[in-house]
Amino acid sequence: MRRWLLRLFLLFPVLVVIGLAAAIGLHAPGKPPVLAAGNSIPGIEAFPWDQLPALQSVTARDGARLNYRLYPGQPDRAVVLVHGSTGSSMEMLQSARALQAAGATVYAIALRGHGGSGTRNGDVSYLGQLDDDLADIVKALGLDKPGLRRTLAGFSAGGGLVLRIAGGPQAALFDDYLAISPFIANDSPTNKPGSGGWADVAIPRIVGLSILHRFGLTAFEGLPVIHYATDAPADDRRTPVYSFRLLMSLQLGLDWRAVLARIDRPTRIVVGADDELFHADQFVPLMKQVNPRIAVTVVPGQGHLAMIATPAGTAAVAAAWRSLATP
Repeated sequence: MRRWLLRLFLLFPVLVVIGLAAAIGLHAPGKPPVLAAGNSIPGIEAFPWDQLPALQSVTARDGARLNYRLYPGQPDRAVVLVHGSTGSSMEMLQSARALQAAGATVYAIALRGHGGSGTRNGDVSYLGQLDDDLADIVKALGLDKPGLRRTLAGFSAGGGLVLRIAGGPQAALFDDYLAISPFIANDSPTNKPGSGGWADVAIPRIVGLSILHRFGLTAFEGLPVIHYATDAPADDRRTPVYSFRLLMSLQLGLDWRAVLARIDRPTRIVVGADDELFHADQFVPLMKQVNPRIAVTVVPGQGHLAMIATPAGTAAVAAAWRSLATP
């Protein structure tokens, strides 16, 4: 009996390793059917593309290029504007113009792994690199100077990054935060299953890599773990597939409630009542429960992508920013 128990004890680590290897190696994300609600921006064909600013860039601490587009406004009111999943700075044209018209100087950035930023489409070099990139952007653009009010604003997955920063160790980078239709977490009451069909997630692979990460084993974190519901190719405009380390760098993490609870700087969430990816009616009760300091505005008649494209959606975003930017 003791010999059998000893063998079982010795065999257990081997079984764990085999299980992790199977979870990581065999469970790649599939390509879901194209979802128009996440893939097609309303009225994009009529966007004033002649008013799209030229692409500029700053250099990150690792020497990589980080791209942005500048919309000049009041010199003492800066907004760093982050796009959503699969996107780039281009899709934020109407949002940036609305914020500019409200008085902001807007820097619409392309996150590393998107829009030509970084070195690889859909990937970063390590988990948490997006946080470091934001610090590098703030410094390189001179946004750390006194007398300047700084807002970090982001849409969808970019809205999740906004909340991650607001509740994290680099919260002091910005004076206030604006999350537009943000992704909170897979197990948040705001999230529809699969984000309403927008993504196929390789959950076993994510679990396996997360376990390895806890032990400092990061060699396989460049593997893909999510495929979004778009048929767009991977290029300087779109990023259909994310690695584990990119996806985790965008999200609040398993302790997302604690991250939200830590937010103490002025923060607002704006979401369309008809959002196809998220349960819009759950944002208010969730924030009342987790952190009542986070204000929520639900915009009638607006879907997910409409919040960054339609006059009603972008006007609501600009109004939310004005409420934050007014001392």
